[in-house]
Amino acid sequence: MSPGWFGPKSFGRRLATRATVILGAVLLGGQIARTLPHDQVLVFPIGSAFPRAQRFAASWKRPKEAEAMGGMDLSFANRPPLVIRHHASLPDGEYVLSLEIVEKPDSEAGSAGMQTNLERRVTLSGGETKVALAAGGF
Repeated sequence: MSPGWFGPKSFGRRLATRATVILGAVLLGGQIARTLPHDQVLVFPIGSAFPRAQRFAASWKRPKEAEAMGGMDLSFANRPPLVIRHHASLPDGEYVLSLEIVEKPDSEAGSAGMQTNLERRVTLSGGETKVALAAGGF
């Protein structure tokens, strides 16, 4: 390289300065974009794990927060759907999901309806996130 390439008013210095500013803006923009809410899809395989569910409720919060950031509450007249896909506008990151499933009584077996409360930790990063409802998986 010639000594004039990065001289005080050289084209090379201006180009390097612009490239540095653009790269910094892109990196900063990426960091800011991750903290902004965007579409997340929570996938709950309710019907396969709890085929007698008559009510399903879910709420989510950040791990160290006391209050829920959002939630949903669904009732089913008949059988629940195999899968529930719920769209939420949330920033990427770690969340704690509190789930409540109320099952219909089984008249054939003579059992009473049951309520199951679960807590799941998930990491949202855009797109779909499957939430395990059964012990050991989906």
